Amino acid sequence: MSTTHIGAALDAPADISPTERLVLILLAQYAAPDGMAAPTVSRLAERANISPATVTRTLRRLGELGLIQPAVHDQLGARAWRVTLPASGDDSRGRSQA
Repeated sequence: MSTTHIGAALDAPADISPTERLVLILLAQYAAPDGMAAPTVSRLAERANISPATVTRTLRRLGELGLIQPAVHDQLGARAWRVTLPASGDDSRGRSQA
């Protein structure tokens, strides 16, 4: 679990939907220090209480926004994602820190 990534997910741009934010926070919770996270779509769906199809659409959208990148888990060859948010407190996305 990476508290840095969770903080960054909580500080993600305000223009993402609540579902997108929730899935992003869940990915951040699974993320290693390098940002790599490999929960299954079904696990994310279960934890977010949404359908696997909604998770898949949400992951695609988060990728389009540049908040995550699709990846492959090195050891298992399983689908994974890299959380690409700036560290919490980094205002490189143009957001001011209050």
